[in-house]
Amino acid sequence: MSRETVLAALARRIGARRAPWPEMDEADSDPYTLLIDGTEAVTRREYGEAYIDLQVEVWRTAKAGDDQRATAASGTLETLIAQIYGTDPTLGGECLGMRYAEGNTFYPADGTDLVGAAVSFVLEYARPE
Repeated sequence: MSRETVLAALARRIGARRAPWPEMDEADSDPYTLLIDGTEAVTRREYGEAYIDLQVEVWRTAKAGDDQRATAASGTLETLIAQIYGTDPTLGGECLGMRYAEGNTFYPADGTDLVGAAVSFVLEYARPE
């Protein structure tokens, strides 16, 4: 397990782009998802392995469609959480597990039909020391 294999597995699962920050094509009607990797911290050491918590953020924008913007943003948040957890919280064995830390929704009052959601997850993996 490594930081990069964990991040790549999560990006594949949710169809996310990664840094450098690519620009969103506003003509595209598909949701736009961005994976932002954060800090990591060693939580324990056992038998020559370091166990690491890696903080990640995922931001998604989508068109509200016919829904109220607040409703569409909440739906985007729920979908994003479900996709990240998926049916396998180990990302196919690339990490030991994950936990949801926090989430938020964004829906500008006027001028756009885009809504957004942002979530933070902590991914745990191990690597030899």
